[in-house]
Amino acid sequence: MFLTGMTLMSNYTTLTFGDRLKDILSRLTKNKISGVLTGLTVTGIIQSSCATTVTAVSFVDAGLLSLAGAAGIVMGANIGTTVTSLIIAFNFSQIAPLAIFIGAFMTLLCKNTKAQNTGIIMCGFGILFVGLNTMAASFEALKENEAFLSFIAASHGRLRGVLTGFIMTAVMQSSSATVGILQALAMQGLMPTDTAFYIILGQNIGAVIPVIVSSVGTNKTARQVGVIHLLFNLIGTAVFLVLMELFPFGRLFHFTQSVSMQISLFHITFNTVSTLLLLPFSEQLISLSGRIVSLRLILRNKKISRN
Repeated sequence: MFLTGMTLMSNYTTLTFGDRLKDILSRLTKNKISGVLTGLTVTGIIQSSCATTVTAVSFVDAGLLSLAGAAGIVMGANIGTTVTSLIIAFNFSQIAPLAIFIGAFMTLLCKNTKAQNTGIIMCGFGILFVGLNTMAASFEALKENEAFLSFIAASHGRLRGVLTGFIMTAVMQSSSATVGILQALAMQGLMPTDTAFYIILGQNIGAVIPVIVSSVGTNKTARQVGVIHLLFNLIGTAVFLVLMELFPFGRLFHFTQSVSMQISLFHITFNTVSTLLLLPFSEQLISLSGRIVSLRLILRNKKISRN
């Protein structure tokens, strides 16, 4: 139910506002700063950084978007995708049944397509929180499950946490969903926030997989978008691993008793700080991504010639 609600919200928001959002992407990305703001806004609305970044790949492939604009969109999309975790942290569970009721009413009785889609979005919002509460309640039973507790214990540590997050997101194809699951586990005391922070770093890297796959078959410039996305998350993760090693970084988020909010705030901080650090070096990222793509093409051509 949690994943279904999230999917309904994302898909029907894209369906309802998709053409307008694509128009925004193509018009408002003249430079890297406007690209960041556009990527943040669009992803915050449709709740899918993957959809935003894949659209950027297709626009670059078609010559409708510059690499500088696409680099900005990638960074902004990473910030925009954190909105889901913030919504979950605020926990609108009490109004979830009302949202489902109003959404179902609009879907069944409204004849206007946009009104029907809006109703489905509201249903998705309500279903997400019903699913979240059901999932969190179900996790209660895992407190005595030795196999699950062993899995959590195995995720402790920097590199193991990052690897766990990478695998989770690579399998589920949604960093928002995996962060939501972390929040549900933390609500039941099954996921220490320090471990969750490392897992979130890995999840951001795993979120790049769909973008890399979508760039297969596109031109060299479009492929650079996927590489820029990967470089952004790899460098951001490396910086945060150093920060968390040198300073008690995680304690900054302990001002709130809500572990769900702590996880959300870390997720937001990681993507925002990474963007602020790397945005001035976007030209260097573009140059490096071009070299990586060119090297990959050279190695592939050599392999073909040998065969």
